[in-house]
Amino acid sequence: HDDFMDQDDVRRGGPTLHRALGGDHLGASLALLCGSLCESWAYQLLGTGAPLAARTVEQVIAGQMADLRGPRVRELSAREIMEVQRAKTGTYTFELPLHLGATLAAAPQALLDALSAYARPLGVAFQIADDLLGTFGAPEMTGKPNAGDLREGKWTVLVARALQSASKKDAERLRSQLGKADADVEELRGILRRSGAEASARADAERFCDDALRALDSPAVPERVADDLRAIAIYAVRRAL
Repeated sequence: HDDFMDQDDVRRGGPTLHRALGGDHLGASLALLCGSLCESWAYQLLGTGAPLAARTVEQVIAGQMADLRGPRVRELSAREIMEVQRAKTGTYTFELPLHLGATLAAAPQALLDALSAYARPLGVAFQIADDLLGTFGAPEMTGKPNAGDLREGKWTVLVARALQSASKKDAERLRSQLGKADADVEELRGILRRSGAEASARADAERFCDDALRALDSPAVPERVADDLRAIAIYAVRRAL
């Protein structure tokens, strides 16, 4: 679903499903149906975790709607974008999987709270890192193009930071070129660097990753579990830094 809405062509080094199925209206329709079918299968496996998953789906949909609609209404600040990321990426990428496993294992509330304190900032850090890779990463290393976000007009923390701190000339140029299929991506990357947006976004990702790691100091988190979660956080975020 997300690949279709973002009109992405590549996922993990190969074509996204709606492209692999034809790239036309039929391919898009089949991809959406496949996504819904996978969601149905997931619910069949959840058992007692189904209500938790349903609530998370509501949050993710609300976050995705804000992500799609927000920039078309007005320019979102970096803080507003991070709130969307917390509601969307943080919940389904980290918090839901952790809570499902813990809930099915009858974990105490203290552990669930600690996992939330870890997962929510990590989701923001992960999304910022992903945006950095989507703009500055090497495609041969990441398996994804590094021009798509800018040419598709994706409203990221990078863009918000740049518009906040760039010179008037650079900000106007970024606004005029963002979302154009023939945009000079190298020029836009230069604006993101000159404005300090790239460095600020890297610092944001580090800060949220550190917040997630500190949450694992809770006595409610078994040490072996904490070690595994630290490794996940470091890989998920610092690969882009």
